[in-house]
Formats: sequence, structure tokens, C-alpha cells
Amino acid sequence: MALAAPLRAAGPAFQDLLADSGGAIDTPMPEIPPARADGTVDAVQFLPPNNSEPGFDWSPQRKSQEDFFYIGNNATFLKVSEAQSSDLADGTGRCALSPNTLYKAAAKPGFFGEHMTVVLGQPLPGCQFTRGYIYSPHVSSSSAGGFWELPRGIKAFLDTLAYAEGTDQSYNYIFTHATFSSYAGHPRKRKCAGRLCSDAAGRYQFLSSTWDGLAPDLGLTDFTPPSQDKAVVELIRRAGAYGNVSKAGVYKNFTAALSKLNSIWASLPGSPYGQPTHSTAQLWKVYKAALAKY
Repeated sequence: MALAAPLRAAGPAFQDLLADSGGAIDTPMPEIPPARADGTVDAVQFLPPNNSEPGFDWSPQRKSQEDFFYIGNNATFLKVSEAQSSDLADGTGRCALSPNTLYKAAAKPGFFGEHMTVVLGQPLPGCQFTRGYIYSPHVSSSSAGGFWELPRGIKAFLDTLAYAEGTDQSYNYIFTHATFSSYAGHPRKRKCAGRLCSDAAGRYQFLSSTWDGLAPDLGLTDFTPPSQDKAVVELIRRAGAYGNVSKAGVYKNFTAALSKLNSIWASLPGSPYGQPTHSTAQLWKVYKAALAKY
């Protein structure tokens, strides 16, 4: 898998990239830090200032009286760890969950790595346990909120952005495609690919500095998938692109959104940062396919 390109090279190496590509900067630019003593350069990411641009209002969304999770189109399993599995009579450590089915939970679902953690509100027939893990992409909605609450057009655009960043449905990626398990906070793990180093993390590849500029304003106290979804929608709003993204099914709105956001995500076409980008045509194809599935 090719490395995602969510970041901006910094210092002299950054300027060399621009000179080599002939790119002109006509978008807001963050301050470029100097190279470190070991020759590495730290990535930076533009964080638009807060403003009065309209965005998505999360408050009126449906709030269930009960906690739940809803399995999408794929049959899946509730699983326990290998250590726990060995203590069960059948030794499998997994119980089948039916597609397109709502399950009540005893508490709000949590997250660990690529999985949602749940406690069933009532036992499954023939299942020896009620607490376990479900592969997160197989859950289409839950009382934990986040992505599923968004309009279909916004969801399709976020899928497209995740495709461009190389993260797809994974919320636990770190730059270089390392992974993390705990969502207690931004992992803040600096990784290097060549001379470029970054601590970008999550489905939308937030630098810790970007996250720190968003989380307090939004009241986010963790780095869970729902928190990441709220933060990326806020970034889009601050960039003045929410209106374009919400109507991105019209091609001119789609391209306008990309042009407003390519100073944040260097994987988007027209980004001035000299890193590999995806073509508008390819991302439009991805967007239309994503929109069709919602």
C-alpha cells in the first residue's frame, strides 16, 4: 500500500520540493519549522482559524433512550480475546451477529484498535458471553454517534478524503501506516519516512498540533472515531468548504471543496506542497461510488 500524503514537508526540503515542482502558493501557509539537527524535517498542517462559517449541527440528531449498535450488510461476529476464548467450552470465542440487525447494548459502545467494544443488553442465543469486540466497519451505526449521523453526501466525501489519505475505514492509523489501539487521546507518535517525520494519526490524519487546536473548542476529550468525525467536519467548516461538501454531488461543488481543502490535506489535487496527489477524476469516481452505497 502506498503511503498516504496528508502532510507538508518543512524547512529547506519543503522549499526544494516547491522549486522542483514549479508550484505556486496561493493558499494560506503555516509557519515552516527548520530542519532538525539530524536532518529530518517535521510535517506541518494548516489549521484554518475559527470563524462564523456555517457547518453541521450535531445537536438535533437522534438520541436513543437506549444504547445500541446496528450491524450493516455484512454478517459478522462478536468476539473475545484469544486468552478468553480458551476458557470457553467451545473454544471458538465468537458468536454470530446477523446483518441488518439492531442489537441493544448495556452501555455506550467503545473502541479499541479496529474494533468496537460492546456489552450486550441481553445474551445471544447459544452464546457464552455478552462482552466482546466487533470489527468496526461492520457496524453501520451505534449510540456512540459520529459518522452515521451525518448526511449521506458528507459521509461520501469523508470516505473520499480517507481514500486520498490512504486510511480508508481505519481510524487507528499513524503516519507510515503504523497503528495504535487506545483512543484515550491523540497518540502523538512521531514516525519518519525518509527525512519527513510526522505524528499524523487517525482516519483523517490529524497532526497533534491540529488536534490540539480543534479538540478544546469542540469539547472533545478522546480520540475515538466519533471525535475524529466531529473534528474533521469542523476543519471543513473552518475552511469554508462545508456548503460545497454538502452539495458535492454537483461536480463544481466537489471541485470547489477540493480547492478549499488542499491546503490542509496534501493528498488532494492542486495541493501546493509538492507531495504526490490524487487526480480530481479519480476522486470524483471514488466519491460517486461512495455516494451510491449510502
